[in-house]
Amino acid sequence: MKDRLGLAFFTFAAVISALAAWEHPSILAGLATLHNAILAGLYARRKPAREYDRRGLWLGVLAAVLPLAARYPEHVPPVVLVVGVSGYGLVLWSLLTLGARFGIAPADRGLVAHGPYRLVRHPMYLGELVLRLALVSTSPQPFLAAGLFLALTAIQVLRAIREEHIISGYPAYALQVRFRLIPGVW
Repeated sequence: MKDRLGLAFFTFAAVISALAAWEHPSILAGLATLHNAILAGLYARRKPAREYDRRGLWLGVLAAVLPLAARYPEHVPPVVLVVGVSGYGLVLWSLLTLGARFGIAPADRGLVAHGPYRLVRHPMYLGELVLRLALVSTSPQPFLAAGLFLALTAIQVLRAIREEHIISGYPAYALQVRFRLIPGVW
């Protein structure tokens, strides 16, 4: 049932983002459509969880929905676009590496320690935050966008910590990949 809800949600999100990208074409809008389509595809063939964190589900839902509250300009400066596309690239690389192990809620579907997960333990969250920080810099509502970014950062940190407690084999992985989110910092 949960997988069907996720599939329905991300299929709907893919259709809505595709319509938005059609109406206001941009690289970031196209990447948003691709992102949601990949998420829908992953939910269609996802592995069952050995263990599942119901409270963490709400953090995942907030992380998915919160960025929708901010408005961003249609045209962004080239340097912001490069940073945003880099963040999105890390998100997509992480998703494709996770494959059928992806989920919104912290769950044990098996540990992934290759691809971007060799560099930091939560590269998808890092990519998301890089993307959102780039967009905050061009938002027509900078205080709202900054507040949403700080809230998203807190949510992603909480999600990371919850995931580390639920996935088997994590302590050994944490010894191999030292940093959770920001290389050289944390």
